[in-house]
Amino acid sequence: SVRSDVEILPYIHSIDKNVTHGSLHMPTYGGGTARSEYEVLTGNSITFLPSGCVPYELYVRTPEYGMADILKSQGYYTIAMHPNNGHNWNRDQVYPQMGFDEFLNQDNWGGEYQDKLRGFVSDQSVFDKIISLYKEKETNQKLFTFCVTMQNHGGYTIPFANFDQEVWLTGDMEGKYPEADMYLSLVKKSDEAFEWLVNYFSQCDQPTMIVMFGDHQPGIEDEFFDEAMGVESAKVPNEQKMVWYETPFVIWTNYDQPAEDMGRLGAIYLSSYVLKRANLSLTPYNEFLLQLSEKLPIIHHLGIWESDGTYHGWEDAESGEYEWKEQLMEYENLVYNHSLDPKTVNEMFSISQ
Repeated sequence: SVRSDVEILPYIHSIDKNVTHGSLHMPTYGGGTARSEYEVLTGNSITFLPSGCVPYELYVRTPEYGMADILKSQGYYTIAMHPNNGHNWNRDQVYPQMGFDEFLNQDNWGGEYQDKLRGFVSDQSVFDKIISLYKEKETNQKLFTFCVTMQNHGGYTIPFANFDQEVWLTGDMEGKYPEADMYLSLVKKSDEAFEWLVNYFSQCDQPTMIVMFGDHQPGIEDEFFDEAMGVESAKVPNEQKMVWYETPFVIWTNYDQPAEDMGRLGAIYLSSYVLKRANLSLTPYNEFLLQLSEKLPIIHHLGIWESDGTYHGWEDAESGEYEWKEQLMEYENLVYNHSLDPKTVNEMFSISQ
């Protein structure tokens, strides 16, 4: 077990009203944020794309059907945000193709909301920037912001003068993993900033949904993960490796919704669930994904998990005997159609007007 001298996420763990908690299963570990973004925004699993590829650099086209396009077609003004270099992962080219009206990055962020931790814009400043966008919009304008933060980005070994570390591992781990200490201290700051964001919108009249998820586990000491998990990742079968790919997510609203723990969910399904919970129109592809998630809540390069927790490796899943093979093949065909096929059937992936 892992122990620290203070609670890391006291606020996020305490929210129990109008909130859905869960564990998201990301396609990447220790880095590769763009892969996670792609799965969440499009619903396409990179498992079915060429091995090791980053879709943002190879396969995004105009238009790239997905969450931004779906919301834009329903009257939302769509803003992507990343308080760093807009060229990272080709985002300045990709986001407009995905249907974002605006991309705020270090080139056009503005002079305000630039307080930094370790040289990166803090989550508190980013959330303040989101609040400012809300304040500036027209009263009846519907707004969707998709924000990739920088505060907790990798590079945890460098000491920074303007960051007071607050979290220290204790017990057998004390002093052994300074990168983990730094990362957990930063995450605690994120929790505090998230509390500020939720408290602000809890007082707003306009219906608001806030979705927060981790893009991947941090690139900190491998030995920390091995000790925390009680086993070396290289020595366990794929079924047990999934814990290295899990991140938490929350869906909070400032209006009544039943509190729920969704358990484990693949990143490919998140946007469809968000759209459904916001009572918005869904594409046929969203509907297909929601139905698929009922049977196969996790589809990952490590394998497939069924709703009752049963695991299947890909060799097993692709065999003629597997009961969900037909649905898997249909999904693989749709991913190809959505991402690579120049003759895409648009009606499957967009809202009919």
